[in-house]
Amino acid sequence: MEGDAGTAVGGLNSPLDHASWRVRLRRWAASGSGDVLGAGVLFGSGRVLTCAHVIRDPATGLRPDRVQVEFPLLQGLTRTPHRTATVEAGHWVPAFGKAQGDLAVLVLDDAAPLPSPVALHRTLDYRGATVLIDGFPEHQSGGQWLTGVCRGPGGEGDERVQIDLTGAGSGQLLRGGFSGAGVREEGTDRLLGILAQADERGEHGYMIPAATVAKYFRRFAERHVTGPHAIPGHRVVSADAARTARPHGLQRTVTRWLNGDADAWDTEVLFIAEDDDRARQALYVVLNMADREQSPQLAVRPVERDEDARDGGDAFDGDDSLLSRAGIAPRVGSIGLVLDLEGAALDDPGRPELREALAVLRHELRHAGRRRTAPRRRPAVAVLYADRSAVEPAAAARTLRELADSGARLLLVVRSSTHGFTYALAEKLLPAERAAQWLLRIGTRVDALADTERSARRLFHRVEPHVVDPPVATGYAARAALWTVQLSNELRPLTGRGGPRFLEKLSYAEQAVDTYLLRAERAESELRGVLDEHLRLRGLLRDHLARLARRGLAEHPEAVGPYRTAQQLLLTGPCPLADAERAVSAFARVVRRLAEADGDA
Repeated sequence: MEGDAGTAVGGLNSPLDHASWRVRLRRWAASGSGDVLGAGVLFGSGRVLTCAHVIRDPATGLRPDRVQVEFPLLQGLTRTPHRTATVEAGHWVPAFGKAQGDLAVLVLDDAAPLPSPVALHRTLDYRGATVLIDGFPEHQSGGQWLTGVCRGPGGEGDERVQIDLTGAGSGQLLRGGFSGAGVREEGTDRLLGILAQADERGEHGYMIPAATVAKYFRRFAERHVTGPHAIPGHRVVSADAARTARPHGLQRTVTRWLNGDADAWDTEVLFIAEDDDRARQALYVVLNMADREQSPQLAVRPVERDEDARDGGDAFDGDDSLLSRAGIAPRVGSIGLVLDLEGAALDDPGRPELREALAVLRHELRHAGRRRTAPRRRPAVAVLYADRSAVEPAAAARTLRELADSGARLLLVVRSSTHGFTYALAEKLLPAERAAQWLLRIGTRVDALADTERSARRLFHRVEPHVVDPPVATGYAARAALWTVQLSNELRPLTGRGGPRFLEKLSYAEQAVDTYLLRAERAESELRGVLDEHLRLRGLLRDHLARLARRGLAEHPEAVGPYRTAQQLLLTGPCPLADAERAVSAFARVVRRLAEADGDA
């Protein structure tokens, strides 16, 4: 959490602080200390965050009953103090998928010798951050610090952040003993996450950031994770709402902007009509899917629950069908911050969470702008309803211009053009040629729509003679092309701009074209699937017949009838694919029986 724009709370302020939060984990043994397992981070006086694989027995795959936690860096003591610890109920997420999960929270049996002052800190954008990683490799009792630079998201669900070591050429490599180690941002001393894994050469590591920890362990995050949530609480959508939301074209625009696609602009404008609840819901869904803390309940398969999770732990349910059904794939962790300005000023004392979020954003933009050795970090910031804020339009536009000039990528969501904000937006935030660029981009989308529909029609003509009730290709391209002509006629050749509502018309046109494109792509995909299945069944029928022919059994009385039934269904007229599947399977059973009777293994 930020007290103001320049002060980070939860930082490390003294050597004692450095000593108290860095812990080493060993295998517990009644007769004494066991092998070093890895590292962890102490929070408060009684909890340690580490990776699940650090304390999991590789031989049995089970977590141990106890782990020994040591505090090797506390000075002035005759021996290294230690405690025993167990896994906290509901706070065990084994690794799953490709680089997902792998988190555990341990509870000390007795309080730590000294409390830890640290907290995990959410960061709007990790790219370019210089970090320090501490671990306890073998034969280095005092631990070791390595330096690195955060590069971007990694892992199947983008739950992690890649770190490239800056000292790899001098032999400083990640090795055993670094898993679970804290990752600290150089210059701010904020704890950003813990190290989870490294590549085979030890030159690149992967951090589990604070937001990923928070999405699995919400109770833990309430106590030990600071910084503003990317998504304000009143804009968080439920899993049920996300599952029932219909796909919408605006999600394509938002996703392209989130992912930084080549045809997306750093400052995008999105109009949503006052009464368009479906569009607003679609917007909130895609923003939630892009947030590390909210994404799992919307787009990630649920991990295997352990027994403790059933007793009120932090287990969650997932639905991995939403992404494919909606036809969108925002990168998890790609949204830095959502600022909701409806009815509020950016410095509104009645909205402390908004003031804090803006303070954090400004602080991080200043910190990123001072970097010399790393790429500039450009957090993605969605600004909702600045046209309905409590400040006059020109002032709101100036503030947003300041954020854009400082390096923020902006998505500006506007309700309508009837408010003066739209004029200020065009004058102060958008380049003069934006309307012409936007029109060209819509034309590119229309071309893609026409190509997709042509492809779908070709597939339909191949499928229709053979399959009953195939999916129908859509036919929106001609209508969309007419819109581009009409919009082109409104573009003023001298100024490159249109009338007072021209930007709004462009936004709605692009949303509609992208919605049509989603439908066309879905129809094309379904038709291709039907054709592929029909061709697969024909190939199976041919292969089974060839197997009989090799043994001289192609005209066997038991085979002729089933073969002709399947052949007629597949070749002589439209049939339900399910009927053809059953006929081919029936012929396959005859072939196997005859081949086995003839001695075919």
